[in-house]
Amino acid sequence: MECRVAGSVRSRLLDRSAPDAEHAPGRPAKAARRLLNVPPELLVLTSLAAVTRLAAITRPRAIVFDEVYFRADALYYLDGRYYFDLHPPLGKLLLGGWAKLFGVTATAQGTDPAVALRVLPALAGTALIAVFYQLMRELTASRRVATFGAALLLLDNAILVESRFILIDSMLLLFGIGAITCYLASRRHTGRAHWILLTSSAVLAGMAAATKLTGLSALGVIGLVWFAQTLRRRVSWRLVFPQAAVLLLVPALVYVGVFAVHFQLLPDSGPGDAFMSQRFQSTLVGNAAYNPAVRMSFPDRFIEINKAMLQYEASLDGSHHPYSSTWTSWPLLKRPVYYWTGVTDTGRHEYIYLQGNPVIWWGLLVGALVVAVGWIRRPELFERHRGVLAFLGVAWAANFLPLSTIQRPMFLYHYFFAFIFSIAAVSIGLGLLSGWMTDGEPVWRFPSRRSAALYGGILAVALAGFLFFAPISYGLPLSDAGLAAHLWLPSWR
Repeated sequence: MECRVAGSVRSRLLDRSAPDAEHAPGRPAKAARRLLNVPPELLVLTSLAAVTRLAAITRPRAIVFDEVYFRADALYYLDGRYYFDLHPPLGKLLLGGWAKLFGVTATAQGTDPAVALRVLPALAGTALIAVFYQLMRELTASRRVATFGAALLLLDNAILVESRFILIDSMLLLFGIGAITCYLASRRHTGRAHWILLTSSAVLAGMAAATKLTGLSALGVIGLVWFAQTLRRRVSWRLVFPQAAVLLLVPALVYVGVFAVHFQLLPDSGPGDAFMSQRFQSTLVGNAAYNPAVRMSFPDRFIEINKAMLQYEASLDGSHHPYSSTWTSWPLLKRPVYYWTGVTDTGRHEYIYLQGNPVIWWGLLVGALVVAVGWIRRPELFERHRGVLAFLGVAWAANFLPLSTIQRPMFLYHYFFAFIFSIAAVSIGLGLLSGWMTDGEPVWRFPSRRSAALYGGILAVALAGFLFFAPISYGLPLSDAGLAAHLWLPSWR
């Protein structure tokens, strides 16, 4: 089922009417034709995302930043040795399955970067651009505005870097944004299509939480929208209870099921033993305390590992990292993360930074101010989209403000969910002010030359910023002066 809004723009996100006739039951042929009718701009965006994320994926042939952990954890599934990590295991499980599929062996641990594993996060990063376009369409954005927002996400260097290495955040973002997109799409459908999309949303929300606990924010956003809609539209209890059951039980089953697979694949003693109780260790083959007579139930193991994860996170409170940053600094792009450095055969240095495209990050702050002033001066332009913008504001806050309570070292990538929602909000707000929010005929005819120039000008400047910072995204050789030219703020050094 597609997740795209068709026809005219809906009035408000939280007060949509019944599904359009073209989505009604009894129209399978038309639905199939629509499914195959992919907008050309979506194909272009997805192709560009694949090129930027997969290009030179084998460089550098060295372990970059947290690849040292996620790569090792994924490979433990190949030899069955128990490991422990701060995060739930789904991301590492998927990487382990990818390693098995493509013939990466457990002996690749050590100094081998196992660069084949980078392809899976790169594919997730590619799919994220396409899913974000669909999310924009579900949020009533026109094709112009959906393309604009997805292009900004495509041209961000920080999202690019996080998608090119053996890291799990691109998968986390894909699952979380995908869950919200499918939930919004489910509200336009009835019957079997509704339940398929709602269940897909719940599965993806569970997968996000099973990748990192911060992925629970996706389920939280979905829950808030569902609750508001239920009260606003006075939904029948006959529908409320089954929906609530899907949104609560399915993610829980996914989360628990991931740990069941995790335990099944790691029966032997390994580097994670020390984090577990003596009784847990006695179930691991090869451990000094191993006792085949000891039986530990899955619920006991599940509860213990989740307690250990929380305890380990609490133990990091007050610790420091040279590239950590405060939550208030993230929207300002104050502190990038230094990922890797190397030296070429000719003696030139190469650097990789998790550095956002400042044209986009700082531009979003300016854009938010412009949208706020425009809303005050021209409220009639925003009347039909107040619900959409309110939703995006809540989604941004739900993915940003709770992080202020975490005391352990935090990094720029913790802002990514909120960053994505800020792109959506500013894109829609600018679209309303600039006349981009209508899909006329032809679709790409702008209401005025000024409107078209603004649209193209913003994307051109964003592209220039992306290309300028590409050397420290891809690890291209730079002189000392060249590196200094890319470190605009003292806090970037």
